[in-house]
Amino acid sequence: MKRTLIAGAAFASLFAVTSASAADLPAYSKAPAVAAVYDWTGYYIGTNVGYSYGTASTNGTRTSTAAPTLLPLIDSSTIKGIIGGGQLCYNWQSGSWVYGLEGDLQFSNENARGNVCTAVGCPAGSFMFTRDYKLDWFGTARGRIGFLPAERILLYATGGLAYGSFSGSSLIGVQGANAVDFGSWSKVQAGWTVGAGVEAALGYNWSFKVEYLYMDLGNVGGSTATVVIPGAGALGSTTSYVFNTKFTDNIVRVGLNYKFGGPAAVVAKY
Repeated sequence: MKRTLIAGAAFASLFAVTSASAADLPAYSKAPAVAAVYDWTGYYIGTNVGYSYGTASTNGTRTSTAAPTLLPLIDSSTIKGIIGGGQLCYNWQSGSWVYGLEGDLQFSNENARGNVCTAVGCPAGSFMFTRDYKLDWFGTARGRIGFLPAERILLYATGGLAYGSFSGSSLIGVQGANAVDFGSWSKVQAGWTVGAGVEAALGYNWSFKVEYLYMDLGNVGGSTATVVIPGAGALGSTTSYVFNTKFTDNIVRVGLNYKFGGPAAVVAKY
């Protein structure tokens, strides 16, 4: 009986010590969950397609020895068409801000035909000759700065260098009994561009963007033409035409980009 009491007391003491030790142990906590957060840093390559509409504004003068009054030459034609091409970009992400550099090259079928006249609106008696305009191709080299309102949505502004090949030509006109070639030109011209857009990161390293750009290539071409009507004294005359064309454009396009490298940075999320 005495041995039984001793064994019971020893067991009770061991249980008390074990329970106290267990109470001193730290509480169990789960490991932090791991979540993938999209990282915009990296190289992108892609393609785009869109629509472009602009203004080819021709201005100049017409002078003639037969009529010494200086007459203006005026035309403002809307040039429009489909564009398409590709782009290459690199982005750096810093918190909710994304900085980037982008270059693109575009093919274009923008074209227009306008009437060059000596009065706005080309009223009867003011028509001089017909002018054809065409934007053959263009490209840009731009900086970008954007903000992330959400992890995979980028709102950005962009601007920088623009360049392109713009051409103009005229149908041969008739002044009196003389055929006149009013000249043609094709010129690669540098200018500037600004715009804005939104880009959404999709799955599998793809992103989709919608973008607007305003492009100004300045005075992209000019022509001169001289008409000599033979005759003696006052019967003969010389008429000179001097004019140039300024081109501005509005570009609306959608694009698809592929990002090289890992699509996401892994972070701990409690």
